[in-house]
Amino acid sequence: MGLAYLHVMDFNITAGEEAVVFHVASRVQDGFSLTDDDLAEELGEEVRPLLQSLLGKGWLVVAEDRELALSTIARHVVSSRRDAEGPQA
Repeated sequence: MGLAYLHVMDFNITAGEEAVVFHVASRVQDGFSLTDDDLAEELGEEVRPLLQSLLGKGWLVVAEDRELALSTIARHVVSSRRDAEGPQA
């Protein structure tokens, strides 16, 4: 039998981490695929510890090609938050 892997999502994120989550969500929604290097180029090297923290907390996942994506739960949270805030400009 295979082993199941359960990762508990940590919903306690900092304002900086939240900004990164929404930045990744926006870029992915616009059709871009991003790696950690792409984000570091866009936002500066100081984003790397935030990415590591978000990966550890279950907000971001990494695909085989190193592309960053929001986890399923993070996508739902971002979508719900945008719905609550109304249309984005």
